[in-house]
Amino acid sequence: MNPEQRLQTAISLGKPDRIPCAPLIESYAGRRAGLSNYEFMYDYQKAEWAFDQLYRQYPLWDVMRSVYFVFHGPVQKVIGYMKPMMPGVDLPADSEYQMVEYEAMTRRDYYFILEAGYHAFLHRYWKRVHQVNSEQIEKANRLMKEILQGQIKNARARGQTFLYGGFTVLAPPTLSLMRSFEQFIRDMYQIPSTLERVLERMTEALIADAIASARETGIPRVFVGAARLTGQLISVPLFERFVWPYLKKTVLDLLAAGITPVLHLDSDWTTNLEYFLELPAGKVAIELDGTTDIFKAHQVLSGHTCIIGDVGAPLFTLGTPDQVQDYCRKLLQEIGGDGGFILGSGCHIPIQAKHENVDAFFQMMQ
Repeated sequence: MNPEQRLQTAISLGKPDRIPCAPLIESYAGRRAGLSNYEFMYDYQKAEWAFDQLYRQYPLWDVMRSVYFVFHGPVQKVIGYMKPMMPGVDLPADSEYQMVEYEAMTRRDYYFILEAGYHAFLHRYWKRVHQVNSEQIEKANRLMKEILQGQIKNARARGQTFLYGGFTVLAPPTLSLMRSFEQFIRDMYQIPSTLERVLERMTEALIADAIASARETGIPRVFVGAARLTGQLISVPLFERFVWPYLKKTVLDLLAAGITPVLHLDSDWTTNLEYFLELPAGKVAIELDGTTDIFKAHQVLSGHTCIIGDVGAPLFTLGTPDQVQDYCRKLLQEIGGDGGFILGSGCHIPIQAKHENVDAFFQMMQ
């Protein structure tokens, strides 16, 4: 099997010739190649060079799973959902980038969305938060698309397949970032009907954007960000009213367009796992970040949903090679044997990961 066949087989719950290897690697690749994180985040050609160097060391890394095209410095500084603190600009050159959460969006903006639409609001929001103009916004959007196409081309040249043909974040977590988590929760209680109308309007726009991106790249898979608004932080009634309907609609509409949703489930979804049984079997992949109990996820979703994960940041940064390999072995034996599994990191491999632990992770694919 080639990498794309291996990936498609796993997503459709089959057993490929070997389990695909799909760690989420960004800034660590730059550090491993001797670049500052400023160089990596701001110089796309150097970033691709770093990815090339890493692949040469680990040729069994067959699925390029990257959102660099979204977090590239000149893109994030203009069209990011939040105000970023970038290495070499706002922070020391070797720092990981950070996001500043504050009430960047007000309730007045809800009514603007209902009147003018989400895209019109987004341009106004970017101008306000990032202090940019329409020309800069257009340039950043164009750059993001060019980098995504470049990442796809370079991954294929290396012998990899690229996981994402587009990127979106569900409407509820998007609003929780713009409004701030505290204010978004207040909105659930104080203006629930208005919030629902805004979420409906946003969801339609976000789905349309995701479909357009997948069509443009030719990769029928889309990264769908879903974080924070889980049983870890909100009640079941709030989840069922303000989160699940929009997640489900996003998934079903993408599937209707022939696109596979790859749900990036940051935070702890353990108590919400059974909801995913409402989605079509063998059509969706979920990425777990090491917080959700992946073995419980397998117990609930085996034979229904492909699982990607989930060697977590603590193991990569604080563990030993033996601990990394023991955990990988457990994943491969207890989950991988049933099909529908892709070995990956739990969200990003941290920039400060121990090299010997990353080596240990990739050695498990041999």
